[in-house]
Amino acid sequence: MKPADFAISSIQSTIFTPGLSFVSSKVLGFALETWGEKFDATPVSMPLPPDAPHEIPRIILQSSDQRYKIELAPGRANLFWLRQAETDTINIGDFLDLSTDLLCGYAASVNGKVGRIAAVLNRFFKEQNPGVFLAKHFCKDRWQVAPFDRSESFEIHARKQYVLAAQFNVNSWVRCKTGFIKMPNVEKIILVEQDINTLGEEMESKEFSNDQIKEFFNIVPGEFDSILALYFPQEG
Repeated sequence: MKPADFAISSIQSTIFTPGLSFVSSKVLGFALETWGEKFDATPVSMPLPPDAPHEIPRIILQSSDQRYKIELAPGRANLFWLRQAETDTINIGDFLDLSTDLLCGYAASVNGKVGRIAAVLNRFFKEQNPGVFLAKHFCKDRWQVAPFDRSESFEIHARKQYVLAAQFNVNSWVRCKTGFIKMPNVEKIILVEQDINTLGEEMESKEFSNDQIKEFFNIVPGEFDSILALYFPQEG
């Protein structure tokens, strides 16, 4: 297995907007006027009490083919691409370029301060014995006899904190685990989830400009690929 063998199952981009004064009717009006052609399915607006957690979406828009979805809440905005068919493909950079346009435009429309940025990428590889494969891939031979010799499921989870591109303090999470996919038949897979996000503890004090948000989303695709290659190098 090598990085090129993985297919993308979903991508998510997120901006966090602490302290935002969120008026659902105004946000929905902006969203339908600005994005109505792309998110052409029936919108969902969920009335919630004022004390509901600020990260719970109040408005959800989706494309009629279900590949694109955006969630809007007082505390954050999430944009998704979701694989719907075996033949679906997407360029990570193109999606994150779209994310820059949509999320920065949204933040400007509500006069929101962006205090945190995140991107999440899920990729998968079909494998008949994913638990055994991951155990052999990540563990020394001595553990293949026991306890990992017949693993039906297996997961590793690692987190690093570092400075990305000399300007963003980030967490980088990687989860490699077994799973299933149904397109159209149920098949066993190895799933790799990567999550790169600026620090939550800096959210209140930070205010990222549009240029900084664009730079973050420009850098992240290469960082995702470099990290995946560390876990599943080209030479195997």
